Amino acid sequence: MKPIAIGFGCTLLALTFLACNTDPNSVAKSPAPTNSAGTSAAAPNSELAAARVMFEKNCAGCHGGTAEGGTAKVNNKQIKVPSLKSERAMKHDDQRLTETITDGEEEMPAFKDKLKTQEIADLVKLIRKEFQGK
Repeated sequence: MKPIAIGFGCTLLALTFLACNTDPNSVAKSPAPTNSAGTSAAAPNSELAAARVMFEKNCAGCHGGTAEGGTAKVNNKQIKVPSLKSERAMKHDDQRLTETITDGEEEMPAFKDKLKTQEIADLVKLIRKEFQGK
């Protein structure tokens, strides 16, 4: 039941975020938002749009919508979640990020039974491009 509640909560958060960032009176398109690294965030029609949805569903609940990390409550335990924008995270190569997402690490759960290999690869691309500016 808890995974369903977490998934539902993440979905609600993503929908709220999208709704709050939509101006129904706007006619002109505004430029793509930029992240703190100065690169454009994934646009809805970009190749990483599906990965962004996966991030919101599976990762944002702990890492936050902007991948800043912080604290999160998991299984009634308060944990410290690392920022995906940190120097340490940026030093990890793609293989290390892939292994961490696939097999989990410390308090982070494994996603090998939840996500396909290509979905994990797309998440790594999203993290690199949107959050790390690579």
